Amino acid sequence: MATRAAIIYIDGKGKMSATYNHYDGYPENLGKGLNDHYSDDFNAQKIANEGYISYMDPETGEIEQNNQQDPETYMIDDLDDAVGKVNDVAQGMGADYVYIYVPYNNSWVNIKNQGSNTMLRTLNGLLPDILGMSHMGSEDDIDMNESYETKWQNFLNENDDATVRFEKVRDNAYRMLKQEDGRQVNDYVDALVRQIKLKPSDADEYIEYDRTDWKADFDDYISDKMDF
Repeated sequence: MATRAAIIYIDGKGKMSATYNHYDGYPENLGKGLNDHYSDDFNAQKIANEGYISYMDPETGEIEQNNQQDPETYMIDDLDDAVGKVNDVAQGMGADYVYIYVPYNNSWVNIKNQGSNTMLRTLNGLLPDILGMSHMGSEDDIDMNESYETKWQNFLNENDDATVRFEKVRDNAYRMLKQEDGRQVNDYVDALVRQIKLKPSDADEYIEYDRTDWKADFDDYISDKMDF
């Protein structure tokens, strides 16, 4: 199972664009890539209009696309409409994380999706400041940024480091072994999950694996399984 994400950009005229990201959608990977390489208005809008992204390299910002599809686009009428449509996109894409571009300080906020009710409460608290809707006509940009940062810390779900490392191992396994038999890969990843739960420190070794390492470990697992 991949860590999916939704990448959302809302322009000044109320048009919302959303792109689906399939692998490694957690903040340590996709979040880093977005903030390091797409944190200006032009590139934020561009990435949110890709439609489908398989994987983003956090170091270079380069994307892999195994499928082609149009972005989801909507016109936003007001704040309530924005909250509802962002939530609909998050749930419809099965996104584990939602990334929304923050235009006034050129950054991305990420929200962990823990279900529709929690997402709606989080969006109701964050979107007014993310989109500047609660500060229309305000000339005090510093206060606006402080308000946003405070609410971000209050509403943003903290990501336990062990959980992030586990998600990275799981996503890397699926991504590197996507050419193998899907049922065998699922069995392999299930075994990997059990191993890491018993010994969490093993995650660090798997994080360093390249494609060759993954293939060798997978082949060993299949070979051992067939011996029984």
